[in-house]
Amino acid sequence: MNEYLKNLVQLIFAPARGWEDMAIEEREKFLDYRNRHLGETGGKHGASFHDEEDAWSERHASHLFRSCFLPAIGVCACSSFIKMFYEGGPGFLGALQMAIITFVSLFLSTQFARYVFQTYMPRLLSEATVEKRGRWMSMIMYCVTFLGIITLVSNVVKVRIALIEFLPLYVVFILWKGWRYAGVEERNIGLFMIMATASVLGSAYLVSFLLNALV
Repeated sequence: MNEYLKNLVQLIFAPARGWEDMAIEEREKFLDYRNRHLGETGGKHGASFHDEEDAWSERHASHLFRSCFLPAIGVCACSSFIKMFYEGGPGFLGALQMAIITFVSLFLSTQFARYVFQTYMPRLLSEATVEKRGRWMSMIMYCVTFLGIITLVSNVVKVRIALIEFLPLYVVFILWKGWRYAGVEERNIGLFMIMATASVLGSAYLVSFLLNALV
């Protein structure tokens, strides 16, 4: 969790450097894993280097999802209960409803964005670029976690600050700086931004709006 939060903070304050450092760290972890695996199997392996790296990346992303992403958005959702202590704030049931809507909307938007990335991202890669599904999932998780933190801040701060309303747009900048990390071909950056923004930022607020309308 500490590493996850460290990476998130770096992505917020220096997105380009953050994605670069994450790519380097992931490559080092994979090589360390591969060397240990080759040592255990006597130097034998049954897949190509790129296939092994992609499989490891997906397992790494799944680990981050269970041990870091879900707890993080859970804390962000539970921040809704802080509003109970403010004058004119919601009661327990109202705060619980807000917490559930926040958690479910962040969770569902992640799954929707993952589906969109896996479906359309291969079209944005060059023929020589290997699909990086694990990295795509990591990118989605970090961006959605940032949206959760914005919700947490808006719940903690008693007075309404206009700047907080515009912070979600910063996700667009973070996504833009991560096009190399995702393996996108340079000429497809525009299409990548449209797809990524709609699937990550758009879906999060659409799901939240629908859930609030239903209840």
